[in-house]
Amino acid sequence: MTTSTHGTAVSFDGAELAFEAIGSGPPLVVVPGGPRDSRYLEDLGGLAESRTLIRYDARGTGSTAAPDNPAKYAYPSLARDVDALRSHLGVETIDVLGHSSGAVVAAVYAGHHPDRVSRLVLVVPGPDFFGGGGDISSLLNARADEPWYDEVRTAAGELAAAGPQDPPEVVLDLLDRYVPAAYGGWGERQRAHAATQREQFALEAWKHFHGNGDRTEPERFLPTFGQVTAPVLVVTGAADALTGVEAGNAAAALFPAATHVSIAGAGHYPWVDNAAEFSSVVETFLARGR
Repeated sequence: MTTSTHGTAVSFDGAELAFEAIGSGPPLVVVPGGPRDSRYLEDLGGLAESRTLIRYDARGTGSTAAPDNPAKYAYPSLARDVDALRSHLGVETIDVLGHSSGAVVAAVYAGHHPDRVSRLVLVVPGPDFFGGGGDISSLLNARADEPWYDEVRTAAGELAAAGPQDPPEVVLDLLDRYVPAAYGGWGERQRAHAATQREQFALEAWKHFHGNGDRTEPERFLPTFGQVTAPVLVVTGAADALTGVEAGNAAAALFPAATHVSIAGAGHYPWVDNAAEFSSVVETFLARGR
């Protein structure tokens, strides 16, 4: 039976990060995407059977309070929070997994503290930060026979035209309409998972995630990834029409010792679409050399 305990870790500025330790085995710090409540990560397709997932809520999401300054929603600050989890665990090095925008946080942390990361897993990294992504349209068009295709294609066009002048709520509505394309299938399991997303999404955290001006431009951080000597696994979903597969190749190319694996039949949430293969690929990587 999977066990679960709750706790808090104190970060660099005194912020208390709420986390849940799920499962048994060596710890794996799990950085959520969104930004949103970390419950959507579930047990990562059964990975908690072999790992203790330190699944935490980022600032302003779930049970973690909003920061005193919106600038602390930006990913460089969030990367400092990862070290608070490491310190709380009382270990010198940690395995880290980041999903979607959480992959940005995890990678930036590894780039700044390469000596504190033993293994790094980046799940469905996005092209806005890592590059790549030219295959997203073709991945969507390949599913033209899906009943949701016309509505999703319309939403895609509106998303492409959206800009800073649009209220965030409008963008979120468009993302809601686009969401079937983020999964490898659109059955009962996927629909149930998607139904929780809007209520868990943290709008303020999303608005400030990339910061302002050039403080958080990717070019400041990408060169540091070359200093990460730890093994890196990049995982994408072969049917992910949200961030694509090419972004996985681009992300892997930034690290000296990286492998990219694309999960068949999976989208942006590979543990939902193909739990067995996802958990097997990640656990095999984490266990290698131990």
